[in-house]
Amino acid sequence: MKTKFLLISTAVLFSLSSCKKSAENVTVANNQKTQETSLHDAFNCEMKVAPKGGTVTESNGPNNKLWGNGSVIKVNFSGGSAYVRSKIKQYAKTWENDANITFNFVADNAAADIKIAVNNNNLAWSYIGTDSKFYSPSMNYGWFNDNTSDEEFRRTVTHEFGHALGLNHEQSHPDANIPWNTQAVYDYYMGAPNYWDKAKIDFNVLYVAPRTGLYYLAYDPLSIMHYPVPARFTTNNVAIAPNNTKISALDSAYVALAYPKN
Repeated sequence: MKTKFLLISTAVLFSLSSCKKSAENVTVANNQKTQETSLHDAFNCEMKVAPKGGTVTESNGPNNKLWGNGSVIKVNFSGGSAYVRSKIKQYAKTWENDANITFNFVADNAAADIKIAVNNNNLAWSYIGTDSKFYSPSMNYGWFNDNTSDEEFRRTVTHEFGHALGLNHEQSHPDANIPWNTQAVYDYYMGAPNYWDKAKIDFNVLYVAPRTGLYYLAYDPLSIMHYPVPARFTTNNVAIAPNNTKISALDSAYVALAYPKN
């Protein structure tokens, strides 16, 4: 999960990120496939410590979690219809436009670096960078089905594959300066469906990344890696990044630096 940081010296372990989505809204138009017609308000991502242990922050990580430049990263699936798989492949590969990597989708039973599960558990998450190689599944899509809209496929797949490339959450950028209404944040995340305690909320939502030992681009409120921040979460009642659904110009610039094309 990305804060547009490229670590150059710090040795901190990456974490697992999971995202939860609210109930779907669908509509029928003519005789076409039923599709979601809007993005869901709840896209709450929990940063979880990888089982290997160690100190974890949500916006830092060791530089050895980046894939080798020019890597062909093998990806397989467990579950999901042919249509859902095709949409995941389509939007995952959009990162290849700027990053010098290739996602090679292989047979379900073939060895892979990224192992995708598609199920109905209402969660989406991915391990960060090369940590994906050590876990199965290493990426999950819990609300995709044949009725999911292209916009929702794009938003979620590019976000999760951004994590798989080593990108962190953008709202933790040290220049974000989000005027958090902390009590509103606590009230929301302590309630359904999250039931997080204060420490977990501080860690996942309110954390601000350090500058020491990091290379980063300018704070980008348009980033696909930015959590939606509703107006009620800010003291000035202004929403931030409410509908980021595609890779931004700075997202592209970041992966071009991390994975330069020769």
